Amino acid sequence: MNESHYRNLSAGFFLIGLGALFLLRLGIWPWILAVIGLAGLPMAMATKRGWLGYQGAFWMIGLAVLFWSGHFWPGILILVGLSVLLGGMSWGSRSAQKDQAEPSKEAGEPFDVDEPLFEDPAQEQERRAGGDTRPL
Repeated sequence: MNESHYRNLSAGFFLIGLGALFLLRLGIWPWILAVIGLAGLPMAMATKRGWLGYQGAFWMIGLAVLFWSGHFWPGILILVGLSVLLGGMSWGSRSAQKDQAEPSKEAGEPFDVDEPLFEDPAQEQERRAGGDTRPL
């Protein structure tokens, strides 16, 4: 799927969520925040920013619940704390996966001399247009 497909998914989720708000007669505020957060997930996944999409949805849904409940001040502390904990667990697990995926380098060889240090955006577009989805 290309980026426009994911935009369409996001728009579809937004419209479905908006329709559900009207159908369930929940009112627009504050639940529109949750709808926006959930609608942003497909695009975040498409751009390989999955954690940022989950974090955004978490915050938008959390803020919707806090505004709805009226317990904004103590609730925002809990929301921030949960966000920090989830972020720490996510980054910790990602760095562990990265360590397992990459073989350790010998001392004195900080990088592989055969790998390019930077990607050329034009070459990347050509390669992806040809159907190759492997990283450089």
